Amino acid sequence: MKKNGRHPKKMSESPTSFKTNQWYDDVIATGCTIHSVKQLNTINKRNGDPLFSLLDVEVSSPEGYRLPHIVFIRGHAVVVVPLLKNSDTGEERFLMVRQRRIGNGLLTLEFPAGMLDNKNDHPVDVAVRELSEETGLHISHNQLQPLINTPLYSSAGASDEAIFYFGCKVHLPDAEFSSFHQRSGGNSNENEHIIVELLERSEAEPQVSSLQARLGFFLFDQHFCNNIEHLNL
Repeated sequence: MKKNGRHPKKMSESPTSFKTNQWYDDVIATGCTIHSVKQLNTINKRNGDPLFSLLDVEVSSPEGYRLPHIVFIRGHAVVVVPLLKNSDTGEERFLMVRQRRIGNGLLTLEFPAGMLDNKNDHPVDVAVRELSEETGLHISHNQLQPLINTPLYSSAGASDEAIFYFGCKVHLPDAEFSSFHQRSGGNSNENEHIIVELLERSEAEPQVSSLQARLGFFLFDQHFCNNIEHLNL
């Protein structure tokens, strides 16, 4: 419990405590008071990096009432919305990934994405890395543009996860442009089995069942002048 006007100590800094401490700092910054934190379970990756934690907490709001006591710690993530343009033909396609997801078993069409797993991860660094790992597209940091100024929370009623959205427009010669369609990607050590696809929005959107991907299209349109058909690349 809170004693002498102080919050309970955070977990000691370690690879497995980073995400919990990040949640702690975020909650304190809002003016809430954390009275206690009990770790119910933590799941790590095979390399020891944190994946998920389940906490039983006592937190009161600045208004004086208690918040729900269970929080699922996922940590923050990035989503990258890449648009490729064929320099020779003028053809434009979104670079997307298709993979089977454990949450529903479906082959899901999405944009490249990844998690911030430790305190040294910066959203732009993770975005560049995940785009390369999942699709084979290598870009520089300055080619990425944030599609929104603040991260968006996916389900703040029960989880801490916030998502940083980035977009990029990349010109490629015809042979390189075409080479991305149907190539394999992903990290097999993490059971990622990805097929890369180049799709027009009219082809992709009816196949998308992911809220993150649909929001990605919307934010890309907002950032890049609202109508993808009239982009001045």
